[in-house]
Amino acid sequence: MVFVKILVFLACTGIAVLILKYTEPIVRMVGKMEWAERYLGAGGTYSAWKLIAILLIVGSLVYLTTVAW
Repeated sequence: MVFVKILVFLACTGIAVLILKYTEPIVRMVGKMEWAERYLGAGGTYSAWKLIAILLIVGSLVYLTTVAW
């Protein structure tokens, strides 16, 4: 079980790093998020992708460190 948690953490962290590195090509491929541009201001789509990547890292770290009873 611990091995699976470590693999999930590494996979999610790798995906998040790729999102952080390739934010601009992702936005060009997927398009802009209207709600992010409205609520986060100009360039909000880029900020939203970066927030998603950070939340992915934090979420996978929480998953890794929780104890299954």
